[in-house]
Amino acid sequence: MAENESVVKNENDRERKAIALAWLFHLVGDIHQPLHAAQLFTIEYPNGDRGGNEICVRVTQAGQPMDLHRFWDGVITSSSNVTRLRNEAAALRNRQEFQRSRLTELASTDFESWSKESFEIATKIAYQNGGLIGSSRAGNKDCTTVTAAPVLPAGYVASASRIADRRMILAGYRLADLLTRVTSKL
Repeated sequence: MAENESVVKNENDRERKAIALAWLFHLVGDIHQPLHAAQLFTIEYPNGDRGGNEICVRVTQAGQPMDLHRFWDGVITSSSNVTRLRNEAAALRNRQEFQRSRLTELASTDFESWSKESFEIATKIAYQNGGLIGSSRAGNKDCTTVTAAPVLPAGYVASASRIADRRMILAGYRLADLLTRVTSKL
């Protein structure tokens, strides 16, 4: 992220600047998804779980098994409909608790702090301090064929949704601030 920020600020080649700017858009979003900042290492996952990609879970008993990473990606945004996304973003921005002045995390402007926030959420909430019960993908192409995938614990989905809303609004404010910083010299 720092490298792309530097390219946008200092590079004269417009093509390189455009590519670096596109990467900043992408990476600011990624760094706010908790499972992009951590992975679980256990006896079942001695090589790591690839940020939840190897852990199969269900949202409901009747629900399709999915990997934990996909669940978190989906709770952050599960639509590609631009109008719907714009409306959801406006609704989030208008929530009282998401007013800029109430988001104390915005005091942290460095990428490492943002990553540490996501890491803390991943370890404490997404992985339940290492206690999340899931089924290993165990060589299956994806989780859809893992019949033993357990249902996420009670309250997990609601908690993840509240966290995802906050992470999205933080990412938006931070991206806007970053763009203001890097484009002030353009």
